[in-house]
Amino acid sequence: MKSPSCSVVVCTRHRADSLARCLLALTVLEHPSYEVIVVDNTTGEREVESLAAKAGARYVVEPREGLSRARNAGARAAQGEIIAYIDDDAVAEPTWLSVHAAALEDPDLAATTGRILPTSLDSQAARMYAAAGGEDLGELLFTVDRTTPFWFEMANFGGVGVGPNMAFRRALFEGGWGFRESLGLGAAFPGEEHYAFFTIIRAGHAVAYLPDAIVHHRYPATIAALRRRRFRILQGAAAYMVMLLVEEPEFRRDTLRYMEQAIRGTRRPWRRGHADARLATRLQLLAAACAGPPLYLRTRLNTRGRFSRRPSTQPAGQSGPRRGSVSN
Repeated sequence: MKSPSCSVVVCTRHRADSLARCLLALTVLEHPSYEVIVVDNTTGEREVESLAAKAGARYVVEPREGLSRARNAGARAAQGEIIAYIDDDAVAEPTWLSVHAAALEDPDLAATTGRILPTSLDSQAARMYAAAGGEDLGELLFTVDRTTPFWFEMANFGGVGVGPNMAFRRALFEGGWGFRESLGLGAAFPGEEHYAFFTIIRAGHAVAYLPDAIVHHRYPATIAALRRRRFRILQGAAAYMVMLLVEEPEFRRDTLRYMEQAIRGTRRPWRRGHADARLATRLQLLAAACAGPPLYLRTRLNTRGRFSRRPSTQPAGQSGPRRGSVSN
């Protein structure tokens, strides 16, 4: 069977050194038909354009700041049947793309995620981040759909996968779906990939986690960097939960239950990491919870008229439980 054609999208902003390492690894992927698209989320940088050309990649400029905007720009430029995303500071293993493409030959899947391993665990901060769960979802393959226990929590709070390693059918984007541009780094608070998984699964489709689709990603190298990342994660998660409470009334009870159990320190059965290794104390969680509503409200006011973009699509050739439109 012929492998589906793929587009690999790398979004970047002022990180040429990291991008060079990422692109070097992408030149030796073991897949017969793929293109690489570099989306420069600035007004354009000559060094980034040169790196893209050297790697044989197409160069796209998305001057509107925001990771979700850059990802959507990459999808618009993509020509492959599968659109895979990797961060500019991540390095893919040679088989990474072929594993995603092979899995997405299954018509029941709309998207896939993969395993993210740390580039290094030499620092105490990196080891602490890894012990608390990090970005690694483990060695076991699994699929999440609406029949999966805790699917709502898994999709919205990191149990399905994260942005440095994910792939989608292009049919999703062709039907009007896309990353929510009011979410993500550079626009508002993080969570755009989680909301993407949530909308796909809510519509009745499935997302698979592929432990053999491996990329290596940088973990915090210093305690100060770990603290900054922790603050960003906690504050963003709090604002994201407020967004769910306000905009997803069907799931309000699920969101409140998750918030209450998170503050109490209840360990979720799907969550990885050591039980005694926490990203934050209860006091820090409470502080983040207090910071969430103002951040969400400020973002909503700043993006009024654009915040509730809800296109819908039915991926071509898609089947599975509770098929329906994908809102985002």
